[in-house]
Amino acid sequence: MIFPPFDRNHDRARIGGVVDIAVAAVHDRGHGDVELVAEVAARIAGERVGDLADQVAAMVPAYSAFDIVDIAASTGRSVEETSEVYFDLADRLQITRLRDRITALPRDDRWNTMARGALRDDLYTAHAELARDVLTVTEAGTPERRLAAWVARNAPAVTRAAQTLVEIWESDAFTVATLSVAVRAIRTLVAASTLPA
Repeated sequence: MIFPPFDRNHDRARIGGVVDIAVAAVHDRGHGDVELVAEVAARIAGERVGDLADQVAAMVPAYSAFDIVDIAASTGRSVEETSEVYFDLADRLQITRLRDRITALPRDDRWNTMARGALRDDLYTAHAELARDVLTVTEAGTPERRLAAWVARNAPAVTRAAQTLVEIWESDAFTVATLSVAVRAIRTLVAASTLPA
């Protein structure tokens, strides 16, 4: 994921309370990254931005905060609503589990490190696009209702992706090959969601 240069005044105003909302959503769902998101919130909201890029690169949840802000802005939805849908998708599609398996891949040489990074970035991009699509094509409601409506609209693709992911989880073999297929299954959902209903 490549971010444009950070404009402290513009981006702080744009981001507003997103990270506080993301912290609440992460906490409510029982994710263990609450402290990391809170630290990013403090850095974004405060004047201590000098080393933000280095710290964000080390904080996995920080990526979510930026995606949530971008999705909320592009869809005209609130950051809270966007955050709820984003994290509901992560839970239901086991995106966090997939991300953790990707992060655990070996980085013993340049190519493995680059492959790992590409998979992680592809997963974040697909997750953001799915959240954007769910917010765009479904009516207001709980994240669960919205996702159910989205699944109904994309049932064949969801069924295929679910079958693939189940096979990968059951294999308990998490290599670049299997995780590439898992990320492709998620990306396929993005492609299917752009088709007419």
